[in-house]
Amino acid sequence: MPDHVGRMVKVSAIVPVYNPGPHMDDCVRSLLRQSLAPRDYEVILVDDGSTDGTGERLDALAAEHPHVRVEHIPNSGWPSRPRNVGLELARGEYVYFVDNDDWLGPEALARLHATATRDGADVVVGKVVGHGKFVARELFRANRSGVTLEWEPLLRLLTPHKLFRRALLDEHGIRFPDDGRQLEDHVFVVHAYFHACAISILADYPCYHWVLRDRDTNASFSRFEPGPYYARVREILDLVDEHTEPGPLRDRLYAHWYRGKGLWRLQGSGYLRRSPEQADALYEEVRRLAVERFGPAVDEHLPPFARLRSRLVRGGDRAAVDALARFEAGLEAEGRVLSLGRDGDALHVSLEARLVGEGGPLAFAQRDGGLHWVAPPDLREAAGDVAIGASGDAGIEVMVRSLAERTEYPLPVEASTRLEPVGDGHVTPVVRASARLAPGEAAAGTALEPGVWHLHVVLRVAGVRGDVQRLRGPGRTPPAHVTLRVAPGGRLDRRAWVLLRALRRAQGIQRLARVILRRRRP
Repeated sequence: MPDHVGRMVKVSAIVPVYNPGPHMDDCVRSLLRQSLAPRDYEVILVDDGSTDGTGERLDALAAEHPHVRVEHIPNSGWPSRPRNVGLELARGEYVYFVDNDDWLGPEALARLHATATRDGADVVVGKVVGHGKFVARELFRANRSGVTLEWEPLLRLLTPHKLFRRALLDEHGIRFPDDGRQLEDHVFVVHAYFHACAISILADYPCYHWVLRDRDTNASFSRFEPGPYYARVREILDLVDEHTEPGPLRDRLYAHWYRGKGLWRLQGSGYLRRSPEQADALYEEVRRLAVERFGPAVDEHLPPFARLRSRLVRGGDRAAVDALARFEAGLEAEGRVLSLGRDGDALHVSLEARLVGEGGPLAFAQRDGGLHWVAPPDLREAAGDVAIGASGDAGIEVMVRSLAERTEYPLPVEASTRLEPVGDGHVTPVVRASARLAPGEAAAGTALEPGVWHLHVVLRVAGVRGDVQRLRGPGRTPPAHVTLRVAPGGRLDRRAWVLLRALRRAQGIQRLARVILRRRRP
């Protein structure tokens, strides 16, 4: 056995492996190219009974690289068992879980360990980049230390791709449930969060690249079975009960799983695409869980449309639940650029966006100092009075996203909401945002990587989310991405401003046309 394998190292990267095919090449390559010295970390590859020759490939890899270890186990059918086996073998002060079809940034382990050491953290959540996977943006707006479950965004990403102090896991017996059901990562991570004395967020470096591969070969995308799934949700809620007292914190934690694992599955096109049998089984399980575990106090932590869905589910109004899903599936966000400008190596952009459905903009009536949703005819009676704040509880996010790697960073935004008349005395919230993109500091305070980036905009109204797929320019300018090229060192490439010049030219033509029209009026 090589000398360094038997001694403590800084980090153990644990990888469950099962029939990965060529996708594992990216993962292995990224693990071997870490900037952390090989003597300071180990890679533990746990072969979960692969049948495609992977076992032999892993053995050859370990023979070539002293800091790579391989363990072969009978197939368990789920990543929990190999992760637990890897934990028992680990020699690292910290452990980091990696899936065999994902990959790491070259400085990931070094930066994660440095953050843990500096902050005395038991858990470090490094920036995750989703490739076909959604990653909550609120989590990675800035580096943070001393985070607890009181900080609501911490629950937004409960995958195991985090750095954990191994002593914390051993002391409290924190392991992955070994019964082959989904949400095993939620049980593990939440258990660790409850016992962690300090949690840090590393937001300024893309540590983990989380990739959506073929769903047919991914255990987590096997046929959704509501019964076992919601049995696991109950298990997580039991864990919350064990570590909290009744009150606002428990209600808010409950609301996370109620909204994300229950109510969310009954909304939009995803729900509507299910077969009648699947939809029936899902609805009944969510309703049973809602009545059993989620009281009205939990609803106070839900956005308006989710509160409505909760009320309809508890009341057993299946037809209204389906009608609400159809309405939301028809909503989309549309936006337009108001102005673009350059200040040295920074881009200033002003834009606005609103939600629009099949019948026009999302409409509200104004009364009693607030807004009240104007429901479509097939929902009006069941929905009753859905009241929201005076500005529509509207918000907007503006991000810069890499076209090559899909890495994205939120930009600082100044936003305001105006209520635009839409007929019949109704209004719709229109959110206006001004953002500044300085490539030298846009990556959470550091420079963007060289390459092509574009602006990505997300609008939220009353808890309903819409991605602005393309931004329309002034007048009849066709929708397009606002794209720029970044050169090394966070400088803007000269070619970045082709679109800007074209758009400003369109703005100038539009202004000139307005002047001419005014002069021609009698």
